[in-house]
Amino acid sequence: MDRNLFSKRLLEFCRTVSPTLTDFASKLGMKPQALQKYVKGQRLPLPDILNKINKLGCNINWLLNGEGEMLKISGVIQKSRSKLVPVLAEVECGVPLYNQINQENLKFIETPDVSHYSNPFFVIARGDSMRPYINPGDHLLCIDDFQRIKDGSAVVVNFKTVPETYSSNAKLIKFLDDERIVLYSVNTKFPPVIYKKSGIYKIYKVVRIIREVK
Repeated sequence: MDRNLFSKRLLEFCRTVSPTLTDFASKLGMKPQALQKYVKGQRLPLPDILNKINKLGCNINWLLNGEGEMLKISGVIQKSRSKLVPVLAEVECGVPLYNQINQENLKFIETPDVSHYSNPFFVIARGDSMRPYINPGDHLLCIDDFQRIKDGSAVVVNFKTVPETYSSNAKLIKFLDDERIVLYSVNTKFPPVIYKKSGIYKIYKVVRIIREVK
């Protein structure tokens, strides 16, 4: 994301919906001094700020990436249960794949019925080991709620690796005991693998699979 272009688009939207920067800041629930940092390209907004801008009628993909029109069609603006959910990375449905979350290229998907989830995010599936349950290109909506993960749940697992990197895998899970889990695939060509929990950074539950129908 080009911060200069982002700041110009933000200022353009601000002038479209508010008479002054102070008024726009008030609509976002922030001080004008804080808004100036976004307008000048010194800081990129977090999802909570983007959600507020989205509710004012801004097309967030236009704001972040210049895609589409500035204003959303009024009839499709979601006011209550819709939320902008970030697409953070790609995950391999097969062998672990090293990933880095690139904050400069984040995209967001406006997603209904997710307000009851804490910090939901999307990852994009790659690989064939989970076909037809999960196909390459599917967007997996994940949440950080370990208590909801049961045997047979679809999960995205982040393994501990070297600092500042992680490897991620989308699989089905089975708990063996307090120390070990099994990750297995729908495709039987990929054998199940036993892992120690000590080697795992985080296990996220997949709660929704979004697939583009061609």
